[in-house]
Amino acid sequence: MSKISVIVPIYNAGNKLNKCIKSILNQTFKDFELILVNDGSTDNSLLICDKYKKTDERIIVIDKKNEGSIEARKRGIEVSNSSYIMFVDADDWVDKRMIETLYSESMDSCIDITVCNMYKAFGNLLVVKKKNNSKYFNKVKIYEKEEIKKELIVAYFHGHPFPSSLCAKLYKKELLQSSGNYLERITFLGEDLFYNLEMFMKANRVKVIDKSLYYYRVGGFTSKYMPHLFNDMVNGYRIQKEVIDEYYLDTQQKEYDGISIMLLNTFKTCLYNLFNSKFDKSEIENLIERYTSNEELIECLYNEGSIKYFPVEYLNAIRNKDIDHLYELGKAMYKKKRPKMALMNIVSKVSLI
Repeated sequence: MSKISVIVPIYNAGNKLNKCIKSILNQTFKDFELILVNDGSTDNSLLICDKYKKTDERIIVIDKKNEGSIEARKRGIEVSNSSYIMFVDADDWVDKRMIETLYSESMDSCIDITVCNMYKAFGNLLVVKKKNNSKYFNKVKIYEKEEIKKELIVAYFHGHPFPSSLCAKLYKKELLQSSGNYLERITFLGEDLFYNLEMFMKANRVKVIDKSLYYYRVGGFTSKYMPHLFNDMVNGYRIQKEVIDEYYLDTQQKEYDGISIMLLNTFKTCLYNLFNSKFDKSEIENLIERYTSNEELIECLYNEGSIKYFPVEYLNAIRNKDIDHLYELGKAMYKKKRPKMALMNIVSKVSLI
């Protein structure tokens, strides 16, 4: 039985997977198993996994049909033989001291979740890295039960820069196994956030350290339409509201302000997302009309924080179902982002090994 399981969900990672796997195998800490979950890739990802499996007995390869990262991670947890689990995304990589550092920090303080900082990494041949300068990583700190609730979880209600990713964290396996109820209501957007939200609510001790040990690869953006974006956005709002109603009655209005602002901000992303589709103008307008009839979206229009935060023209456009205004807003965002997206794709392809 290994001390730690490192789970990598994989879907069409291609040659980027090599750097990910090598960074894990080259760890200073050796007592771990590496679970590579191929989630129905149609490229050479499975061949790469099998190549490394032949060279290292710590590697377990799972080949399954494509069901998304939620199910891929779940399968990895089921196979895990360790008491602690870490996730690494297939196109990212980690510092050689990451496992040793997080495990040592967890053992020293009887921690349920240990969190390290991460770099955003641009390119591959010549890596440009940018550290997350969030206030949460200014020092090493242990958060006890009530502090977790008041200082970390609320960050998820207000868009504060406390990382919602499942990566760059070490979890007690039992915490992962006893959580995940919210994931049944999420298809894609926010799966990490709502898994973490539930686990942080259950955790007794969380440790945040100031070391940056995870490299999150930025680049290779696609202009892909996300059909579940609006429903995930609304379901996420509902989940957060349920948590607030149960655990944050003393600061209910403040937390409502946060999730209402986030919902209305994400709605702008939904408008932009429509222009990544193959829909014609009438189809986009019909979807906007359906969106603006949503009860949760309408509810957020009357939130005190939203009224102070957003221009009145934006709120009125939703309230009055001004489809023309919202259509043009989405179109303008699409046109503005398109050159940047194209540039990032070019940079990613040029730098890719």
